[in-house]
Amino acid sequence: MKIFYFVGGPKAGRAEEFFQHLHQIGGSPAGWRIYPHSSEDGKALHVVEAESRQAILDHLQHFGDIYEYAEIIEIRNAAQ
Repeated sequence: MKIFYFVGGPKAGRAEEFFQHLHQIGGSPAGWRIYPHSSEDGKALHVVEAESRQAILDHLQHFGDIYEYAEIIEIRNAAQ
């Protein structure tokens, strides 16, 4: 597994729709840690263990135009 991070969240005014859809698909995938911004701006830091960047994009595709995110960055595991 690789480790990635990105910042993302539902677009303004779309949070309720996003969370309903997230619930419908079973929530966040295993290996996703999500840290909401303390400013309560609707964005969150996502730290994700996944096989690939494409696996993350495949999940985000479920939300179409109601969700926005910054570049997905691969990081090294400090234990390696």
